Amino acid sequence: MLSKTQTKTKPVLIVGGYGSGKTTMAIKLMGQRPHMIMQASDITIEDIYSYPKHHGVIIEDVNYKPDKDKVLNLLLTNENVIMTSINEKDVAKFILNVCSKKKLGRVDSRQKKIKVLAPNSNVIVNMDKSIYELTEEIVKNRDRVQVLKMLKFVKPSDMHIISWVQPNVGVNVITPLDSIMRKWSIDYFYELLAYSLSGSNLGRINFPTRNAYSPVPKICYKLNLKTKESYLVKSFLEDDKYKLWAANRLDNDECKILNIKKVKKVRISVTKQTRKLSDF
Repeated sequence: MLSKTQTKTKPVLIVGGYGSGKTTMAIKLMGQRPHMIMQASDITIEDIYSYPKHHGVIIEDVNYKPDKDKVLNLLLTNENVIMTSINEKDVAKFILNVCSKKKLGRVDSRQKKIKVLAPNSNVIVNMDKSIYELTEEIVKNRDRVQVLKMLKFVKPSDMHIISWVQPNVGVNVITPLDSIMRKWSIDYFYELLAYSLSGSNLGRINFPTRNAYSPVPKICYKLNLKTKESYLVKSFLEDDKYKLWAANRLDNDECKILNIKKVKKVRISVTKQTRKLSDF
């Protein structure tokens, strides 16, 4: 049953995968309190302000097209609101800011019940993965046949998946993949990627980092040159007048790249004389 601190301070947002028991947990938290269960995209309460405050509301799937006005009014007027969501990143900020979160993980409890009734049944695996989840499966999943099926189902571009896998593996794995990329069929690329790793990585997944942009185009634009004419800058800087003109056009960081001393502006301080009545 909901404690007084929870009901008076913040509603509860339960986050978990399919079959993780979000609705069951929400009903347990409600206890003996009368409540209604409804989808966030279809709030069936017409007049929210007339809904009894001592009754509870369970709003499911707030990550998918929630009726923002009605959900917000329920959060502001009713203290006994529990919401469920598949993930946290798709939930609106106004919901996250007023909720306390409970995470149930991704374990599908329905598979356990099926396994008891049918011991020889196969576990159903969701093949629709995001790029982060797919990278995690490639690096950590020891079932390489399953990894290959995921790759062929999602069909990521070769350059995209290599840029995500590369920070988590050695160069000796990426080199043969890069050599056959765009030369052989994409299915052969997926097979080579799946079976070139053992899936024994126990560390944390590293994200790809974006390289810094080159300052050359910006410098050429400020010096009234085209990017392909950047090789002329070095010879132009031999002229003292051009160097002084370039120093005035560029900022400090760009001057350091070209090894130019930035001319400091001399500030002239003006002091105002305060006149007294006796001076007149």
